[in-house]
Amino acid sequence: MNQFEGRTAIVTGAATGIGAATAATLAREGAIVCIMDMNREGAEESARAITEEGGRAEVRIVDLGSWEQTRDAIDGFAKAHGRLDIVVHSAGGFPAYVSLIDCPVEAWDPVVNSNLRSMFYLLKAAAPHMMERNFGRFVSLSSMAARSGVNPNPPHYTAAKGGMLALTRQAARDLGPHGITVNAVAPANVETPRTLGIRSAERIAHIQRTTPLGRLAQPQEIANAVVWLASPQASYVTGITMDVNGGATMI
Repeated sequence: MNQFEGRTAIVTGAATGIGAATAATLAREGAIVCIMDMNREGAEESARAITEEGGRAEVRIVDLGSWEQTRDAIDGFAKAHGRLDIVVHSAGGFPAYVSLIDCPVEAWDPVVNSNLRSMFYLLKAAAPHMMERNFGRFVSLSSMAARSGVNPNPPHYTAAKGGMLALTRQAARDLGPHGITVNAVAPANVETPRTLGIRSAERIAHIQRTTPLGRLAQPQEIANAVVWLASPQASYVTGITMDVNGGATMI
């Protein structure tokens, strides 16, 4: 369709999983994509896969926990291409399951910062470039963990993903007058190496039992929702959370 021809897009966490699928889909439809990640090997592999298909991609290795690195990377990409149209924030996650009582105090900040503070940095750095053209699309990856307690999740991750939904609404209100939409996608469990690596067979079976569709999502299924929110078809959609979870929670 080439619906993103002439557009530029930054996708964080695009070395693997949902981010990689999103970056590839945007590129197939014409966008110039910046893969922003800490995993150089994975990021370069994602970019190589895009270019081998005839798309355009570049890599920027960025610590999203650093305001200076985030700002400089976004400024550099926007200035290099004369515009910034789309930002997809797919980076984040958590290293291991832990209960509220067992969650180490020192583990709280790193998880909250990698998911939520990084979103604030990205919005703050990207918005001025989008405001210059009175156009922009910002989509963040939250989680079903922020919407439902059907499956147990770590408290720092749940809090961070919930904060992302609140920040989505606030940013949508602030940036809407400038032609910028801000939305979130809340996936359930997605079949990626990281997901499978930190979930036991018993937990996977529980997820399957509590999901009406009876399975985990595929990365492309989440990417499809993200790309739609960035597309012209979603031009009048802002401030929402789109649940893509196989029916695991219905609200």
